[in-house]
Amino acid sequence: MRPITLAATLAMITMSAPVAADCWDSDCKDTRARAWEKPRFEGAFGLLAGGYSVGTISGAAIGMHLDGGVRSGRVALLGEYDFLSHGQSAYDYEAPIRGNLHRLGANLRYSIAAFGGREVPIRGDIWLEGGVGNQLVQWHGGGELSRRDLSFGAGGQMTVRVGRDKPKYVGFYYAFRGLMARDPMASEGGPPTCAGPCDMPTGPSPWDMGAFFNFGVVFSR
Repeated sequence: MRPITLAATLAMITMSAPVAADCWDSDCKDTRARAWEKPRFEGAFGLLAGGYSVGTISGAAIGMHLDGGVRSGRVALLGEYDFLSHGQSAYDYEAPIRGNLHRLGANLRYSIAAFGGREVPIRGDIWLEGGVGNQLVQWHGGGELSRRDLSFGAGGQMTVRVGRDKPKYVGFYYAFRGLMARDPMASEGGPPTCAGPCDMPTGPSPWDMGAFFNFGVVFSR
């Protein structure tokens, strides 16, 4: 075979050879880093455990958490649904008052720190979030309460990228989450009191609070 013909044949084979599954030069690292910044769907399923109050009814609460929305780089806009069983404890009350909470909300989440994603297909994020929602409380003994709330939280997640051309992402997260809603009895007011040792009586707080530990799995594509 002539040298020119041999050279042309080798060139054609090289050009038609499949691209390697991955590479490690600076251009490929930049490509992998940009893959994390592209808008994509992200969803999560997790558990909630903590404490919650509705007016004078307070106690432990446990349930599940679902969310889903769009992530772009460090920013995520997510809708969520929470279901909680909450109320007084049977150990503390002879006839405890208990109910279920259904909540729909929307959160804006921002990663204040991100690690990895370039040299390795794993990224860690530490994020803060805030949002608004609407609660529906259904008491087992009868009656419902609907009210708006504010949510806030802080957490972290570890995400693994799977695939190159059309990557998928899977991982886990853990977070502290809080809820704040108007006490349904706040409109009735009340005289200033001292619920504990104090040198100045005040009126009761007009806000109900909830605090939860939230953990679960996250996935996106």
